[in-house]
Amino acid sequence: MASVFCCMAIIFQAISSFSFNGCNADAALIESICKESQDYNFCMSVVGNGPRAAAVDLHGFALVSISVTAIQIQDTLDEIPRLLQDLKDPLGQTRLRECQTDYNEALGNFQSAF
Repeated sequence: MASVFCCMAIIFQAISSFSFNGCNADAALIESICKESQDYNFCMSVVGNGPRAAAVDLHGFALVSISVTAIQIQDTLDEIPRLLQDLKDPLGQTRLRECQTDYNEALGNFQSAF
């Protein structure tokens, strides 16, 4: 779950700090954005590495971040039924179902943003 918030922070950093004017997000720019994230190594492994990283524009950088976040949200949603099955505390189940609702809403929002 922390990685989801890390990806969201990356997205918001990219959107709030730079205009999407079609310029290339060179390695130094990607690194500076990742340094602002909660998990530099994760950020660099997802969006900062690979042959296309230096050629992607900031719009593409944001799309990669949004896509990774949506995948992580879906992965979390996929785990909730198992957790609900194992959880015996009614209050805990209620809270987890509320989280499931929030995650479903977040997934829809990220899919729409993408």
